[in-house]
Amino acid sequence: MFLSLVSRMLPAPESPTSDLYFFNACSDFLDAGVTRLAPTVFTTKRACVVMRHGLGAPRLPPGRRLIYLIDDEVEDGVADSSLPFLYRQKLRLLERPARRNFVPMAEVAVVSSPDLASRRSPGLQTRLLHPYWSEPIAGQQHFDAVLRGEGWIDIAFLGSSVHRTDLDFLWPVVCAVLNENPRVRFHLAERHAVPGGLVGHPRILRIPGRGWAAYRAGLGARRFHLALYPLMDTPFNRARSVNKLIEHGVAGAAALYSRNWAEAWRAGQGGAGIVLRNRREDWLEAIRHLLAHPRAIHELACGAAALARQLNLAEPQRRLWTELLGLDADAA
Repeated sequence: MFLSLVSRMLPAPESPTSDLYFFNACSDFLDAGVTRLAPTVFTTKRACVVMRHGLGAPRLPPGRRLIYLIDDEVEDGVADSSLPFLYRQKLRLLERPARRNFVPMAEVAVVSSPDLASRRSPGLQTRLLHPYWSEPIAGQQHFDAVLRGEGWIDIAFLGSSVHRTDLDFLWPVVCAVLNENPRVRFHLAERHAVPGGLVGHPRILRIPGRGWAAYRAGLGARRFHLALYPLMDTPFNRARSVNKLIEHGVAGAAALYSRNWAEAWRAGQGGAGIVLRNRREDWLEAIRHLLAHPRAIHELACGAAALARQLNLAEPQRRLWTELLGLDADAA
């Protein structure tokens, strides 16, 4: 029974990890010597890449150097009570055994954050890689009505169900904002539960799609003015990548971030977002100020788009995988 539950949470045939760290930037490599054995396993004649786990691959081909991609701190996640129970069990029963199996065999670890890089085993070559979205960074046309003082002001929480505790922090803030400002709509993914007092609220809207591909398609058709990304100071959250900085640019949003997140400085220093302590009164005050000054939201959104363009680069991924997979650079 548990494996059937796990199977619903696993990529088949979709995988956010393999999309963001390989396929979005390098799908054409499948015509240049790369074979996809499973959603998270890619191989060439010289090397094999495993991302998180090898589920779905009949077996790993022998005689190839192993490159292991790590985009979450699994050991911390297993013990992190802030994560949903089923997700922790998936980490415990599937991804932790895979990690313990593949790390000793790997020649190179590719990691998605400096925190993950700092935790790798001595002697294991480590390379840092940022995610890449193939969707374009949004323009700013959706701000036209807001800057005239018209239309809806759309606020989003784009965290997955793994961000349950982070969303729980936000609900009192969201409730206050919805009560105070009739022009605000709040958007979140379908998988999230809504507190009883807000169930059926006409201005709480769902981003459709329960799987990665459906969510990604639904997100691409939407534009938001403001995104909220609090991260509670938990062991699992400390290893987060820059992914949300890019995703918010794809969605066209300015954003608020937690000060304890190691990557928040990029937004705070670059005029691409506001960085706050994890105190609800600070978040509510910042949102109130922005709603009273829509041009400030627009300026932050422009900065967020510029930062996303700086981070969202296909070429570093293409160079890294060309090197590690032993591909011919001209062909790739």
